[in-house]
Amino acid sequence: MTGPLPPEVSLSALGPRTRIGTGGQGTVYALTEDPRWVYKEYATRFVDDVDVTTLNRFVRLAAAAGPDAETLLGLAAWPTAIVRKEGVVRGFLMPRVPDRFRVRIQLPRGPDTVLAQVQYLLNSDDYLLDRGLHIDDRTRLELLRDTGEALTLLHRLGICVGDLSPNNLLFSLDSRPRCYFIDCDAMRLDGDSVLAQAETPEWHVPDADAEELATPATDAYKFGLLAVRLFAGDQQTRDPQAARTRLDRQLVTLAARSLDPAPHLRPAPQQWSDALERSIRRTPPTAPPQRAAAAPTGPEPTRPDAVRADPVRRVVPAPAVVGPRQAGRGWALLGAALAAVAVVAGLLSANDDTSNPPYRAGSGLPTGLVRQPSYPPLPTGIPGLTRPTGGPAGVTGYPGLPMPTRFDLERILPLTRPCILSEVKVGPGLNRTSARMKSSVAAVRGFLCGINIDSPGLEDRSRTQFTRAATLTKNGPFPVATIIGIRTATDGNPQVNVVFDPEGVGSSSGCWRSRLSLVTDDDGYGVGSLSAPVRSYCP
Repeated sequence: MTGPLPPEVSLSALGPRTRIGTGGQGTVYALTEDPRWVYKEYATRFVDDVDVTTLNRFVRLAAAAGPDAETLLGLAAWPTAIVRKEGVVRGFLMPRVPDRFRVRIQLPRGPDTVLAQVQYLLNSDDYLLDRGLHIDDRTRLELLRDTGEALTLLHRLGICVGDLSPNNLLFSLDSRPRCYFIDCDAMRLDGDSVLAQAETPEWHVPDADAEELATPATDAYKFGLLAVRLFAGDQQTRDPQAARTRLDRQLVTLAARSLDPAPHLRPAPQQWSDALERSIRRTPPTAPPQRAAAAPTGPEPTRPDAVRADPVRRVVPAPAVVGPRQAGRGWALLGAALAAVAVVAGLLSANDDTSNPPYRAGSGLPTGLVRQPSYPPLPTGIPGLTRPTGGPAGVTGYPGLPMPTRFDLERILPLTRPCILSEVKVGPGLNRTSARMKSSVAAVRGFLCGINIDSPGLEDRSRTQFTRAATLTKNGPFPVATIIGIRTATDGNPQVNVVFDPEGVGSSSGCWRSRLSLVTDDDGYGVGSLSAPVRSYCP
């Protein structure tokens, strides 16, 4: 099809099409005969929920003559025609994203041209350098100014973005950086929505249960959040002070006001205009940074007193011994399992074959155990059992056990931890049979087992990550975890949005939501890190 678009078209009139993307609500297709437009087809489960009257109003707004309509189509992939199949609304047409909102970046799998999602910019300078992106503070300020101007226009037209997040916002690096909105059918027009409002994890307003979604006030909040994270180089922070080293004082103050829990106290994006202009004038462009040359590699010089590190048995400071917990948290089972291990270790060590080498990665035991470098907390119910000490010839000794053993209990103990209350579900609309989903379910199940016994399995073992995991631990145990979304991160690994349910009865009182970033190893996927858990509705 070519020429001007009518307000409604038949699916059969679109001609050949090619799938170019899939999201939570549907699939996007490119039109072979008219590359100006793309077609979004709603997933079957959403078709009956579409507010056709509101979608028609979206289309009429784009068709109106005048500069506002032209500007709207220049800054957003706005619905321009309804598509029906046998009389039923199946989706809509929208402009194809202009090429200037695509970017060539270096990904772990190699260079690629991708949609220039703002999420790429909310990272450290080293990350940007690795991706081949040069974004200086002048560019950040200009992009923030353009986004504020776009929000001001949308609000004047009665449009609220609602789910304002770095996934739905694109950037260009033209002479004046610009923004571009996608997923516009998720916006709200004069208080009406095509489908129910939703929020991206980590981009929710402080109290989504009490505050109406998709209002100028929620847009103001998320605009402030964008400003903070853009200059902090952090995907998750909500602290305006995190951006103070790169953002001037007046803009930090505006960001702090924008993040106020009280909606009526947040400044509109237009109120940022003067401060942004002044800051842009004071911030000159900077040249792309150069990565320092890598240090020469080679064998480390041998010293007489050098100690060769065992690549498997990494020694880390042991955490304090934790006392017994309530049986409801699985500690009664864990204590029994540990006692059983002590007995089994004693029996086996009595017949110890000294020719049998100590455990190493790649032996019959799962290599995933290598991802447990610290000693697990031990209950006090086993008299005399203390932390391991070094022994002769690489043998690990456990004071308080009746005999030495070649069994490395640091490796054996994780096998005996009871995996209590660990049902992992896949939410509606997700492909539960795909290999990636099956591997993700296994990774989430392992993480769920860990937090239910106070021993989270995380690749990132920083204090921040353990604090986040502790938020889940202290609010658990969780009988059920539900994967409600899955996407591919910039490193090519999955990120899964998970709701942890402490009751398993659909209550909204105690569920917690987090995004788990997965990493790959020889066994499949493991959990690398998690976002700060937040209260959520149970699925």
